[in-house]
Parts: sequence; C-alpha cells; structure tokens
Amino acid sequence: MKITPTAPDPLVAEYLAARVERDQAQARVDEIGERLMKEMEADQRKTFRWKAHGHAHSLTYVVKNTTVIDEPGLRKALTAKVFDKYTKRVLDRKAMEEAMDQGLIDPVTVSTHVELKPHKPYLDYRDKPEQAEDSP
Repeated sequence: MKITPTAPDPLVAEYLAARVERDQAQARVDEIGERLMKEMEADQRKTFRWKAHGHAHSLTYVVKNTTVIDEPGLRKALTAKVFDKYTKRVLDRKAMEEAMDQGLIDPVTVSTHVELKPHKPYLDYRDKPEQAEDSP
C-alpha cells in the first residue's frame, strides 16, 4: 500500500503505515512459525522451555482435532432402531460411549463412521515470571 500526501489526515497516514508494518511483521512471523513447526515435527519435539531474565518461557507446538461422526452412515450400520435409542435430535455421544463401554455396541463399527478433523497447527508462547522459592 502506498501512502500519498493526499491522505485526509496525518494520523490516517500514520495509521495506514503502521498497518503495513504490522502486516509485514505478521507475514514474517507466520513464515518463521511454519518453518519452526516443520522442524519440531521432524524432531518429534512438542515444546521448547527456557528461563531468562527471571521469566520461565515455553513455546509449544499445538495441533487440535475435532471429532466428526458420520451419523447417517452410523445409523445405517447400526440399524435405525438401535441408533435411535442413543439419539435425541442428534447423536447422544455420551450414551453411545457408555453403550460401547458396556459392550452393547461394537466400537469398531462406530469407529468406521468417526473421523478426526485437524485444526490448523499453531505455536503457543508463554512467558511467566518465575516464582521465588520459599526458604525457611
């Protein structure tokens, strides 16, 4: 984005310039973060921890998943009569899990209709002041 002297207000121009700087910095953070996550995956490393300047730091590679159940497919596999025992208007996951735990439903059948959808991985950075150890 090019800032021109015809900007309506000097503060608007300053704001737009700051946004450009922020966007460039964010692009650099994203690029370095992607490289770091690939390195952590290759090294099978989840967390870096270190202490500096009286603070405990950690940088953790985080990948979250969402469980998605193919309810129409599961209903067909279990039969509607069995499936409907464990549903309200949607599948009652707790009741289904209890039924699997009790052996009333085959977990293998259920597992063929369940998938984990990964979220975009990200890095979680924490910086906490170190607590002084109490000595008697």
